[in-house]
Amino acid sequence: MTTTPTPENVTEAVPAQRTQTASPVRQAPARRGPGAFVGHLLRQYSLVALLLASLVFYGTWSETAEVFNQAANFQNIAGSQSVLAVLTLGLLIPMISGNLDLSIGSIAGLSSIAAAGAYADAGVPLFVGVLFGILMGAVVGLVNGLVVTRFGIDSFIVTLGTASLILGGVNWYSKGNSIIQGIPQEIITFGGGLTLGIPNLVYVLAATAFAVWYLLEQTPYGRNLHAIGSNKAASRLVGIRVERDTCVAFVLSGAIAGLAGVLLLARSGAGNPQVGSAFTLTAIAAAFLGAASFKLGKLNVLGSLVAIFFLAVNITGLQFAGVANWISDVFTGLSLVLAVAFAGILSRPKKHKAAVSDGPVAPAPPPEPSRA
Repeated sequence: MTTTPTPENVTEAVPAQRTQTASPVRQAPARRGPGAFVGHLLRQYSLVALLLASLVFYGTWSETAEVFNQAANFQNIAGSQSVLAVLTLGLLIPMISGNLDLSIGSIAGLSSIAAAGAYADAGVPLFVGVLFGILMGAVVGLVNGLVVTRFGIDSFIVTLGTASLILGGVNWYSKGNSIIQGIPQEIITFGGGLTLGIPNLVYVLAATAFAVWYLLEQTPYGRNLHAIGSNKAASRLVGIRVERDTCVAFVLSGAIAGLAGVLLLARSGAGNPQVGSAFTLTAIAAAFLGAASFKLGKLNVLGSLVAIFFLAVNITGLQFAGVANWISDVFTGLSLVLAVAFAGILSRPKKHKAAVSDGPVAPAPPPEPSRA
């Protein structure tokens, strides 16, 4: 007699251990202890911790405490670094798209001279001079962007050449002399003034920082720039207009550098042809150093601002301690090298351990039904 296999027969014939479907192995989420949490916090906000440590050190060190702790010192740091901070914010825009603008400091110097010359030679109103300085920076940024995108030349080479051309043109126009005549007193008063005990330039910096942060993090254009900087070829495949967006990034960078040049004029009260290019190295160092906080391994607005004031506090403290002037250049250069190395380390993809199971284990096939 032949027994017809039924589901019941099959189930009985299969050993109990074979009828159980193996469930996927799931790893329980790792629990972080207090030490791991503190380590993560320090890693995420390492630069903030270093800034606070620097403030405490110079504020308590006998060689610097008396002068460093004065309110006028902090006001001077905030006011003077606002120009550099605005310049660095402009630099971030092309850097996020994978381009480096080495002409950023020279553009600021050009805009400062252009606005001062407009006031001194043409006697333009206050607001017109400010717009002229910003527009001059935007025009240079447009030229940089067009050369980079139309001719496919590396931005490093293009902007380095632009910086040299600007330096020569500024010295030709000013004959190497500062422009101090004809500058409106209102802009000088604003540049050196305080509101509620805070330098006026800090308010301009805050508005610029918010605008750049919103552009880069909250708009489709900002997301396009991040995509371009990550993978230019893939960005083209998904429909991003790489050349157009890159060119706009240089225009925005130039315009913000122009604003920094106008603030420089307001802060110093003169158009100095020698000061602009000196900002470039520090701005680049601050941008890379800022990648060590908040968004680890990635350029970001908040990290760059913290980096600027970290550099300023340490350089100011060293100067109060009476060290030689060349120490500030060494400190900035060393910070740049370490920042680039640290940002590169943080941006590497993490290697994850192999999972214990790649998925659910398929049950073994049942044996052939037995025949009586």
